[in-house]
Amino acid sequence: MYTDLLKEKISDFHARPLPSYTPRDYKISFIDDMSFSITGPRRCGKTYRTYQFVEDYIAKGNSIENICRIQFNDHKLIKLRSEDLGMIDEAYYALYPEKKEHREEVIFIFDEIHRIDGWEDYILHLLDTPHHKVIITGSTSKIQKGEIASALRGKNFNREILPFSFREFMRHHGRSSNIRTSEDKAYARKLFTMYITQGSFPGLLNSSSDDHSEILENYWNTMLLRDIVEANQREEKIDILQLETFAQYLINRTSLPMTVRRVMEGMKKDNYPISSAKAYNYLKYLEDAFIIFPIHFYSMSEKIRRSNYTKIYAIDWKLADTIATGGNIDITRQFENIIYLELRRRNNKVCYFKTRDNYEIDFVAQNKKTRTPPDLYQVCYDISSSDTLERETRSIEKSFEYLNAKSATIITLADEKVIKRKNITINIIPAWKWLLSTTPF
Repeated sequence: MYTDLLKEKISDFHARPLPSYTPRDYKISFIDDMSFSITGPRRCGKTYRTYQFVEDYIAKGNSIENICRIQFNDHKLIKLRSEDLGMIDEAYYALYPEKKEHREEVIFIFDEIHRIDGWEDYILHLLDTPHHKVIITGSTSKIQKGEIASALRGKNFNREILPFSFREFMRHHGRSSNIRTSEDKAYARKLFTMYITQGSFPGLLNSSSDDHSEILENYWNTMLLRDIVEANQREEKIDILQLETFAQYLINRTSLPMTVRRVMEGMKKDNYPISSAKAYNYLKYLEDAFIIFPIHFYSMSEKIRRSNYTKIYAIDWKLADTIATGGNIDITRQFENIIYLELRRRNNKVCYFKTRDNYEIDFVAQNKKTRTPPDLYQVCYDISSSDTLERETRSIEKSFEYLNAKSATIITLADEKVIKRKNITINIIPAWKWLLSTTPF
């Protein structure tokens, strides 16, 4: 039924020129007998990252005909079922029978295949053939954890991609992140102002600023409808208005403390009551769809973590500012959200910390690979006031030894210097410079 259509889709991909794109810093690397998945929010550039992979693959002397690409958000494939998936490699090898005969390497790239129930078995089927490699993209973190990860039997390696980092934003505008001259520095500052004002979604970079709010509202509505309501409708019946209200409460708390109980109380007061079970489910769905990121108190004790509030960060600070009631995400909170996202990009587990006498560390970041002692980060948009500087450094003094920290950094808009407090070296650095650094300060 679908064989001819699939042949057409495969042939069309081979015949058409690749679209232009801004190169990303995310690596795609295969592990034997494992698929590679790229997960991240809607409109962050997952599909274009695979185009970059294809171009790199061809540049190494390989043929595009060794790639079988299927996009499952194609309306013509909307009714494809798991039992139909076997037609994909059948259609491909019907076009190129010599590749099966000679056991040539074939790379299958599947965009949004997780929309089809039972797709995991087909991936395992492809991986049974040694010369097959598989790349999966998806707008849900379920691919990397839970039931899907279990269904893939540990045969999937995942890498998360977020919207543009500042380094990639600079690259899009034709500027190198290697800052050498005063002119380079001035341009980097100018582009960082644009980055704060515009946000990090690639789709906004070439559109008129007059259209940005409308585009971001469209992203938000599509994320809620497609990536939460439709994606989870088999698990439970979701009240769309209730979900929208709950998500609105959370996005209003961007870069601020939050507890589910307080959100429930607020919704009840506003005549949108929600049960505890629903609230926690919706929180999980929003996190799975990469819309919001909760971070928790830094502690080895689960009991202590649960007894403290959660802080909420958004996938994009301008999206949060656009969606928040009254557009009330002020610049200092947007600034903090930018730093959180970069720490996440650098493969850190990110928490916050607060001492018993209420001195807070904005971010305690521990590299997931090295598991070395954590780095402490304070984020302060303007540190020109001596009182502000004293508050930020005092928090570091109170926490550094207790947390066995490796380094301490205060990230600001413009200030740069190194200070010492109680034998602790504290780097104060402007955000644009820190964001362009190859290693955390």
